[in-house]
Amino acid sequence: MKTYLLLPSKYKVFGWILFSITLSLYVYCFLIYPNVYDKLNLEIPGFTSPYTDYFQWAKNNNLTISVLIVGILIGLLMICFSKEKNEDEYISLIRLRSWQWAVLTSYGILIFACLLVYGLEFMAFVLYNMFTILIIFIIKFYYSLFKLNRERGSDEK
Repeated sequence: MKTYLLLPSKYKVFGWILFSITLSLYVYCFLIYPNVYDKLNLEIPGFTSPYTDYFQWAKNNNLTISVLIVGILIGLLMICFSKEKNEDEYISLIRLRSWQWAVLTSYGILIFACLLVYGLEFMAFVLYNMFTILIIFIIKFYYSLFKLNRERGSDEK
């Protein structure tokens, strides 16, 4: 069976390591010691001013949050798009069903938030909601694999 768009299974380990490190740094930088990113004044050009009619070029002094979010996303994507060691048609079906379940659940949460959350809190929610599809997929996919392995184990006894 050909699995297009899937990384080799060894990338899953790198994904977990990258995700763990960047999530730990994110929690440290923004929950435990929130002023640490003020000391990193790395200026890069980027788009800003979403509340005006046009986007404008501006200097961004806070590169820390961007790097950590990109690290978390790349780690989660590596976990999600890595093959299993025994990738077969049934695991591909489980993968597809898990993606469908994750997308529907994430958009259900987004619809619910559109009705109840407003202002800048909604923008923060949308930022964190981009992680929910990947996290829900990982939880659902590995839970389904766990159930499959448990059923296969009980059939062999």
